[in-house]
Order: sequence, then C-alpha cells, then structure tokens
Amino acid sequence: MLLVVLAPTVDKPPTPQDRVEAYYRFSLGLQARFSGESENALAEYRRAQKLDPTSSAIRIEVARLLRETGRFDEAIQEARAAVGLDRDNPDAHLALGQLYQLRAESGGEEDSLRKAAAEMEEALRLQPADGNTLLQLGGLYGRLQDHKDSARIWQQYVALDPGSFEAHLQLGTHYLALGESARAAAALQKALELKPSSAPAFQSLGEIYANADQTDQAILHFRKALEIEPGGIRTRLSLGEVLFRARRYKETLAEADAVLRLDPKNPYALELQGRSFRELRDFDGAGRAADTLLAQNPGDLKAAYLKVTVAEARRDFAGAAQLLEQILGRSRPGGDGDEGGSNQRVFLIHLGFAYQQLDRFADAAEAFGRAKTVGGEPDAALLGYRIDALALAKDYEKALAEVREARSRFPEDPDLTSQEATVLRSKGDEAAALKIIDALRQKAPADMNVLLQVAEFYQRAKRFADAESALRKARDLEPRSLRVLFQLGAVIERQKRLEEAEGVFRDALAVQPDAAPVLNYLGYMNADRGVRVEEAASLIEKAVALDPENGAYLDSLGWANFRLNRLDQAEELLRKAVTKPGSNAVVLDHLGDTLKRRGKVAEALVYWRKAMEAEDEDGELDRAIVDKKIHEGQSALDAQKR
Repeated sequence: MLLVVLAPTVDKPPTPQDRVEAYYRFSLGLQARFSGESENALAEYRRAQKLDPTSSAIRIEVARLLRETGRFDEAIQEARAAVGLDRDNPDAHLALGQLYQLRAESGGEEDSLRKAAAEMEEALRLQPADGNTLLQLGGLYGRLQDHKDSARIWQQYVALDPGSFEAHLQLGTHYLALGESARAAAALQKALELKPSSAPAFQSLGEIYANADQTDQAILHFRKALEIEPGGIRTRLSLGEVLFRARRYKETLAEADAVLRLDPKNPYALELQGRSFRELRDFDGAGRAADTLLAQNPGDLKAAYLKVTVAEARRDFAGAAQLLEQILGRSRPGGDGDEGGSNQRVFLIHLGFAYQQLDRFADAAEAFGRAKTVGGEPDAALLGYRIDALALAKDYEKALAEVREARSRFPEDPDLTSQEATVLRSKGDEAAALKIIDALRQKAPADMNVLLQVAEFYQRAKRFADAESALRKARDLEPRSLRVLFQLGAVIERQKRLEEAEGVFRDALAVQPDAAPVLNYLGYMNADRGVRVEEAASLIEKAVALDPENGAYLDSLGWANFRLNRLDQAEELLRKAVTKPGSNAVVLDHLGDTLKRRGKVAEALVYWRKAMEAEDEDGELDRAIVDKKIHEGQSALDAQKR
C-alpha cells in the first residue's frame, strides 16, 4: 500500500550558489544536532531547506530531527515531502516507514503498520540486499501476523546471511503458522544447529510434531525447551495439551499446576487442570477449577463447557441439562457472529444428548432442531442426531421425512442410509429396510464404516448371524479395531456361543485393557452364567472405577455380588443402579431377586412388578419367569397372613 505523495511545489530551481549555501547550512545543522542543540539544528536545516527546496536529503534529516523531539506529525509531513521529491530515494521511504511504525505505538496500530510496511517495501525495491531494511520489514509483518510476507522477507534475509540464527528461527515460526510443517522443521533444525540452546526453536519444533500427531517427539522437544527456560508458560501449556491428547492425565495435571504456581489466575492452565481432573474422575477438583474460571470471568464459555462435561462425566444428566439451559438462556440467538453461533450449536447438541439420557426424546429432537439453525449449515451427523431423537420419540413419520431430506443433501453418507433403514424397520416396513441395507452393503462391500452400519442395523433387527457376517469382514479389514471386536463379541453372545464370545472380548481387552464397556460385558456375561465369577466381579469393578455413575456397570457389579452371595453389597449397588438414567426391566428384576433372597419378599414384589412394566428394548427380560416369581412371592405373603 504505497501512498500517493505529491512533491512540494517549487517556484524555481535553486541556483548553484544557493545549493552551496544550503549545503553549508545543512552542515551547521548536523554539527548542532550532534552537540545536542536541537533547536539550533532545526533552524539551520530550515535555512538550508529554504535555499534548496528540491533536496530530499535535507527533508529526511528534518524529519529525523523532528522525530527525535517527539513532533511526529510534522516529521511525517517532512518525510512524505522527501518521498515526493525523490521516489527513488530508499532513505526517504525508510524514514517515512520508521515514522509510521513509531506512530503505531500510540494508536491506530494496524493501519500505521501497513503504511510502514508499504514504505519499507519501496526501500527494499531500491536496495534489495539491505539487511537493515529486511530486518525491520520482517518484524513489521510479524506484528501484523502476515505470515506469508514474513516468510518471504526472512527467506531473503537467510539468503543474505545464512548464519543468522534469528532469521532461521523467524522463518521456521512463520512457516509453522502457514502450516508448512516440512519447511518449518528444516528452518528450525538449522536454527538449532546455529544455537543449540534455543528454547523458542525447541518450542516451535514441538508444535510441529504436535500438529503432526508425533506425540513422543513433541513431548521431547517441549521438555528440552523447558530445560532451557523452566518458566516458559506457553511451552508448559503446549506440553500439557499434548500429554492430555495422549491420555497421560497425571502428567498433564502436573504441567497445569506448574503454570498455576507461576501465574495463579492463568485461565488456560485452570481449564487444562479442570479437564485433567475430570478425566482422572476427580469431579470435585474439576468443578473447583470451573468455578474459579467463572469467578474470574462469568462469561467464560470454556469454563461453562467444562462444568457441563463434568456433570456429563458424573452421569448427572439432569444437572447437565439445567446448566445448558442456563447458558443458552443467557446467550442471544445466533450468538456473536459465526463463533457465537458455533458455540450455541455445541451447547444445543449437548443439551439434546442430555435430554436423550433422561428419556426426554421429544425435547432432544427439539434441541437438535434448534442446533440445525445456528452456526452455519448443519453436517450429516447433526441431522442424524435429530432423526435418532425423533425415532426414539416414536415420531416415525417425521423421522422418515427428515432422513430422506438429509439423504438428498448427503446421498453418499452411510450413516444416514442406515438410519433410513432403521426408521423403516421401526415403522414395520421390514422389506423396504432390508432392501436399503442390502444395497448399501453391495455398493461398498469393503468399506469399514458401511460394514459397521450394516452390522448395527442387523443387530437391532435381531438378525445376529447377518450382523456377525458383516463384523467378521470388518475384522478382516481392521483386526485390532476395538469397536469391531466389542460389537462382534456382543452378537456372538446373543447367539449363545458364550465361550467364543469370551475369546473375542479378551482379544478386545488385549487391544485396550481399560475399555470399560468390554470389561463390563465380559464380566456380566460370566457372572450371569456362573463362570469364573470372582474374576468377573473384578473385571466389572475396573469398569465401575472408570465410570462410577454408570447404571449398567453398577447393575453388573450388583448381580456379580448376588452370584457370590454378597447380598449386602448386591442390594446397595442395585438400589443405586435403579436410580440411574436408562435403568431398565432387567435391573429392576435383579433388585427384586436380591431382596427376595434377603427375605424382603413384599419389596421384591414391588420391583418385579415394576420390571414387568419397564422398558426392555432388547427383550432380555424373561417375562414368564418374572411372572412366576410374582405369583410365588404373592402366594408366600398370603400364606403368612393366614
């Protein structure tokens, strides 16, 4: 952005004698300036300027002197005049650029910085190999966050001075910001060759490895940076984020705590600390971190989100829904621009899932519907969330209409295709559903996601052999996929091949030993059939330790204790399980059996009767047996009264 600068009007060119006299006055001005006599220097410069108004050099010196005395507006005026007199004078452009840069410090920063950069670009055009101009211009573009031009300038400087550590460091930093990881790494490695003790170079290399998901290298380079500069807050936060992604939560917490010792109110460290506590199941600690953030800034959406996810991790979905309703009630529809709409969408999606956990399916569908209207165009996944909620609310006509509309927008999405089949099956149109699923499978017979969708459909339709066939093909594609192994074990178990199912579940635990759903499923399966019950209880205990508020896991552990005749523990666990969202007929039946064995027949009858009326989507409750237990229990009570 080169400004158009008009040259000062000159009535007539100076005579040779005027030029000589002007040079003499200019020399006197320089002497006065070097002696610290600014006013005398300016007076002599003005005399010289009057004698030779065509001299760009005199105006440059006037501008510099005015700058030194803090008269920036006058200085800029003189520098502009110098440029107008001689557009090919690099010193004039440089002087004007430096003045704009100084003006940026007193307000209007970006506009003044861009003017400064434009003038320095002109100076560089006239003197392409001037290192001083390159340094100043590289710094300017850095302040403007103009990484592309910064990289260009630092490239030029590196060509001029290949041994400059700072140039290689700056070049690597800007390449990193541009996403050019390979070029950034090469520049930063060169910087480290020139200066092996550079914490910023190690820090930037750590960022490169972190972005490339090379976790071990990222951690190594961040730790090297911290060995050099232990007080590097940014480095510790970056290291903490990498450790968090690697699920090394105790180490993450240590880094967050280290930052908070240096800066007790650091919001990024508090949020990282809260997330670490949450993953370590220290929900009280996570809540305190969120509350501290909100006390510092009541409008902190990250802190609010943290508080919501802590409630979700506790399986306190009523609490999560209440928090989300409060957050959404405070925000305006659409939020502040795109980011505000995006934030509102995230909170609405979480609200929808909270309502689903509370069996408020119509409310869930409404929340997902609201999420569709904010934050830009909805993706296929969000459309699918609403369709699922409508189906759960048994609003099949609307679910079918919306899934077909969604498929017209995303015709290749296998999840939506499978959803249409599921809705059709729920409506009773099994033939149409199977036709869609068969077409999906034939279209992509070796697509992992398609195979999983097909298997899930067949599993819901209780066509377990067909589900198993799809899952075995999926396992051939990805033998160590935890999801495939878990789903395969479940469909084999539903076909009563229990020993084979156990082998698949143990394969899954070899992939991920702390997979809570696998630990629970295998433990419950063996406890229920009375096989290796002590080990089964131990497996379920691990699942409960990972997810203490999970009602299904509490039920499994209660039932294992029932099988081991630990009736006190069984009753305590099962009473807790029946209060959890999603509690179903089987959980109620288990509590009834436990109470009966403890001699509490009247109360057992209450829970057996509730079991007969409760949700049993998978058909696991043997209603004939429960009916028999109710009949026998009632008969026993009647006999006692006679």
